[in-house]
Amino acid sequence: MFKFIAFAGLAAASAVALVNSAAAASNVQVTNIDCEGHPRKIAITNNGDTAQSLAGWKLLSDKPNEVFDLGVVGQVGAGETFYVFNGHLAPLTPTQAGGQWIYGWNPSEVFDQTLFVLELNGRDFIRLVDATGFPWRDVSSMPCPGTTEIPPLQQPATPTASPAVAEPGAGGSAGQTDGNQSGSAQTDGAQSTSASQNLAASGNTTPSSGAGTTTAQTGNASGQVVGGPASGIGVLAGSSGQPLGGYALPLGLLGIVAAGVLALVGGRVLRRALRRR
Repeated sequence: MFKFIAFAGLAAASAVALVNSAAAASNVQVTNIDCEGHPRKIAITNNGDTAQSLAGWKLLSDKPNEVFDLGVVGQVGAGETFYVFNGHLAPLTPTQAGGQWIYGWNPSEVFDQTLFVLELNGRDFIRLVDATGFPWRDVSSMPCPGTTEIPPLQQPATPTASPAVAEPGAGGSAGQTDGNQSGSAQTDGAQSTSASQNLAASGNTTPSSGAGTTTAQTGNASGQVVGGPASGIGVLAGSSGQPLGGYALPLGLLGIVAAGVLALVGGRVLRRALRRR
């Protein structure tokens, strides 16, 4: 009975701890925007009581190419506010003023109307999305004055992997690699591997001639030679698709073990025969 009461008390304490941890969460929101100043201004605040990493998070506006990667911020602490300034007179590099960080989106010291992502045109807005998973999560949105409707978030057709958490620097950090660059590096590595496999396969082929031209047989992505009269035997492979030469060491060890077993059995048979005599 005492053990049951102790177990029940432990379960209740665990439940309370889970409730408290759920209550302690971040709450990042777009809290203010300026759609007509120079520069345009966007304020983002963490109204929660825990810090929030912004790796993979993005700011979106009404056009597909109007995207700002918030990975440069690193993380926003509980109760902290940072700003994203856009277009003419936005800071060229992250700047701290009054203890708050300011990041530049399409920054320029020269006036260029095309660099602005917010306009008083009746359809502009800012949307904050958590793009660390798929589908993306629409966290917060705010319309420009005059915009009466914000359309639903359009999910990307092919989401990219999220980048690693950026290193914060006094509330944020700049110069971090975004998710697209990470995905590009992975893609380049895969292409290099595929190219080396095809090169190895093509080296094992024999050219065949016909109609005055010479055509080399090509290999597939796994490195095996495509069959054909001119390709010869090609690469002999096991069920896993690897050349049997790769199994030389396991086969040799298996042979040694089999020889040892046969020698042991033969020795026992010989001893029994000698005893009977």
